[in-house]
Amino acid sequence: RLIISLCFPLAAMLSYILPFLLCPIAVRSGPEQTRNLNELPKSIGIVGVGTIGSAVARGLLSSPAGHLPHIPSFVLSPRDASKAAALKAEFPNRTRIAQSDQEVVDSVDCVILALPGGVAEPVIKSLKFRDGQQVISLIAAVNLSKLQNLTGPAVNCTKALPLPAVAHRQGSTLGYPPKPFADAIFSALGTYTAVTDEAHFKRMAVATSFMGDFYKRQLTIQEWLTSNGVPSTDAASYLGALFATFAADTKEATPTTFAEKVAEQTPGGLNEMVWKEQQQKGVYAAVNESLNAVFQRSNPHFSVR
Repeated sequence: RLIISLCFPLAAMLSYILPFLLCPIAVRSGPEQTRNLNELPKSIGIVGVGTIGSAVARGLLSSPAGHLPHIPSFVLSPRDASKAAALKAEFPNRTRIAQSDQEVVDSVDCVILALPGGVAEPVIKSLKFRDGQQVISLIAAVNLSKLQNLTGPAVNCTKALPLPAVAHRQGSTLGYPPKPFADAIFSALGTYTAVTDEAHFKRMAVATSFMGDFYKRQLTIQEWLTSNGVPSTDAASYLGALFATFAADTKEATPTTFAEKVAEQTPGGLNEMVWKEQQQKGVYAAVNESLNAVFQRSNPHFSVR
């Protein structure tokens, strides 16, 4: 019970984050409920085969039999050559490495742009896309209107923010605007939540910056356990499973789920003690300050409420 109470502030913290992120219009789907798997592109190209681009490809290419109507073929850009080579070695029959970024675009139905923000605009501008071609940008620094201007007005564009767990088909991906082909890709890799308002997309994207905070809390508790004699292997194994258990209870959250989870903690119990102590020490106020800081850094021309 002591470890559970030490971890519980995450649920309380989410109850503070939720009002900041609430979005009235969203489309959410996953492998069980998606209506668009038949929209899965037959060929996908990745320009910028970095960590996230590789994760998307690996998640789809390693899908078990029956999970998808078909396994897409992948054409990989020569950027990040070592990651492209690793995918080619792992899936030799479903991938090939192109000689150029333009060859990627010319060879596929759907292009995933996963370039670093610092080089994205000139690279995209140099490419020629077909009218109606599907393009998914994973580049946070390029907004939708800029993406559309760079690719062409008749290109079918959308943005997405997948996280590394898509490699295991357990990722949560945020998208804007909703597109059937993006739904098919990302719901097959976990869940896909697409919004119809760019301002909501920008605010919801802030939540992804708390991934490091999540791991830091796990590390802090692991260090407390090991400093008190618990073997590091046991501590790590238990905490990984424990935090996954917490998350499972809110995976299908409604607007009231987080507040309900906080309220259901036993009055006077250890879990309530911890979150109230954290609140008294200003931990959750600091969460809101970090949310505002991330939003302002990412969107200097938007105001923070």
